[in-house]
Amino acid sequence: MAVSDEVVVATITLADAGTASGSPFYDRPDVADFGQFAVRPTFQRRGIGSRLIEIVEARAREKGVTELALDTSERATGLIAMYTDKGYRFIEYARWPSVNYRSVILSKTLI
Repeated sequence: MAVSDEVVVATITLADAGTASGSPFYDRPDVADFGQFAVRPTFQRRGIGSRLIEIVEARAREKGVTELALDTSERATGLIAMYTDKGYRFIEYARWPSVNYRSVILSKTLI
Protein backbone atom coordinates (compact mmCIF):
# COMPACT_ATOMS: atom_id res chain seq x y z
CA MET A 1 0.00 0.00 0.00
CA ALA A 2 0.96 3.60 -0.50
CA VAL A 3 -0.19 6.04 2.15
CA SER A 4 -0.28 9.82 2.19
CA ASP A 5 -1.36 11.73 5.29
CA GLU A 6 -2.72 8.50 6.80
CA VAL A 7 -4.91 7.87 3.71
CA VAL A 8 -4.39 4.84 1.49
CA VAL A 9 -3.74 6.21 -1.99
CA ALA A 10 -2.65 3.03 -3.80
CA THR A 11 -2.67 -0.72 -3.38
CA ILE A 12 -1.23 -3.83 -5.01
CA THR A 13 -1.16 -7.50 -4.01
CA LEU A 14 1.38 -10.14 -5.01
CA ALA A 15 0.27 -13.78 -5.04
CA ASP A 16 2.86 -16.53 -4.71
CA ALA A 17 3.87 -18.65 -7.68
CA GLY A 18 1.69 -21.68 -8.08
CA THR A 19 -1.35 -20.11 -6.43
CA ALA A 20 -2.82 -18.49 -9.54
CA SER A 21 -5.19 -20.66 -11.54
CA GLY A 22 -7.95 -20.63 -14.08
CA SER A 23 -5.97 -20.45 -17.30
CA PRO A 24 -3.25 -22.60 -18.84
CA PHE A 25 -0.64 -19.91 -18.20
CA TYR A 26 -1.71 -19.20 -14.61
CA ASP A 27 -1.67 -22.94 -13.91
CA ARG A 28 2.12 -23.04 -14.41
CA PRO A 29 4.07 -23.45 -11.14
CA ASP A 30 6.60 -20.73 -12.08
CA VAL A 31 3.98 -18.01 -12.61
CA ALA A 32 3.04 -15.54 -9.87
CA ASP A 33 0.52 -12.80 -10.38
CA PHE A 34 -0.41 -9.45 -8.98
CA GLY A 35 -3.78 -7.81 -8.64
CA GLN A 36 -5.88 -5.43 -6.61
CA PHE A 37 -3.75 -2.73 -8.20
CA ALA A 38 -5.23 0.73 -7.98
CA VAL A 39 -4.17 4.33 -7.45
CA ARG A 40 -6.61 7.03 -6.34
CA PRO A 41 -7.35 9.23 -9.34
CA THR A 42 -6.06 12.37 -7.59
CA PHE A 43 -2.71 10.60 -7.01
CA GLN A 44 -2.27 9.16 -10.50
CA ARG A 45 0.53 10.25 -12.82
CA ARG A 46 2.91 10.82 -9.90
CA GLY A 47 4.84 7.57 -10.29
CA ILE A 48 3.20 5.87 -7.31
CA GLY A 49 1.76 3.01 -9.35
CA SER A 50 5.01 2.51 -11.23
CA ARG A 51 6.89 2.32 -7.96
CA LEU A 52 4.46 -0.25 -6.55
CA ILE A 53 4.89 -2.40 -9.66
CA GLU A 54 8.69 -2.14 -9.30
CA ILE A 55 8.42 -3.27 -5.67
CA VAL A 56 6.20 -6.23 -6.61
CA GLU A 57 8.57 -7.24 -9.41
CA ALA A 58 11.56 -7.07 -7.04
CA ARG A 59 9.75 -9.13 -4.41
CA ALA A 60 8.76 -11.73 -7.01
CA ARG A 61 12.40 -11.97 -8.15
CA GLU A 62 13.48 -12.48 -4.53
CA LYS A 63 11.02 -15.38 -4.35
CA GLY A 64 12.52 -16.96 -7.48
CA VAL A 65 9.54 -16.30 -9.75
CA THR A 66 10.33 -16.49 -13.47
CA GLU A 67 7.07 -15.00 -14.77
CA LEU A 68 4.96 -12.26 -13.20
CA ALA A 69 1.47 -12.04 -14.66
CA LEU A 70 -1.71 -10.01 -14.33
CA ASP A 71 -5.10 -9.84 -15.96
CA THR A 72 -7.37 -6.98 -16.86
CA SER A 73 -10.32 -6.28 -19.11
CA GLU A 74 -9.47 -6.35 -22.78
CA ARG A 75 -11.32 -3.01 -22.95
CA ALA A 76 -8.83 -1.37 -20.55
CA THR A 77 -6.63 -0.21 -23.40
CA GLY A 78 -4.91 2.49 -21.34
CA LEU A 79 -3.89 -0.03 -18.68
CA ILE A 80 -2.77 -2.55 -21.28
CA ALA A 81 -0.60 0.13 -22.91
CA MET A 82 0.91 1.05 -19.54
CA TYR A 83 1.76 -2.59 -18.76
CA THR A 84 3.17 -3.11 -22.27
CA ASP A 85 5.41 -0.07 -21.79
CA LYS A 86 6.71 -1.75 -18.61
CA GLY A 87 7.68 -4.92 -20.50
CA TYR A 88 4.53 -7.02 -20.08
CA ARG A 89 3.38 -9.01 -23.12
CA PHE A 90 0.10 -10.57 -24.19
CA ILE A 91 -0.24 -14.24 -23.20
CA GLU A 92 -3.87 -15.25 -23.72
CA TYR A 93 -7.49 -14.31 -23.22
CA ALA A 94 -9.47 -15.57 -20.24
CA ARG A 95 -13.12 -15.59 -19.22
CA TRP A 96 -13.67 -15.47 -15.47
CA PRO A 97 -17.07 -16.55 -14.15
CA SER A 98 -17.27 -13.56 -11.81
CA VAL A 99 -17.13 -10.88 -14.54
CA ASN A 100 -19.07 -10.16 -17.71
CA TYR A 101 -16.12 -9.30 -19.96
CA ARG A 102 -13.15 -11.04 -21.53
CA SER A 103 -9.81 -10.48 -19.84
CA VAL A 104 -6.30 -10.41 -21.21
CA ILE A 105 -3.48 -12.07 -19.36
CA LEU A 106 -0.18 -10.24 -19.62
CA SER A 107 3.16 -11.39 -18.23
CA LYS A 108 6.74 -10.26 -17.83
CA THR A 109 9.74 -12.55 -17.67
CA LEU A 110 11.76 -11.76 -14.57
CA ILE A 111 15.53 -12.28 -14.86
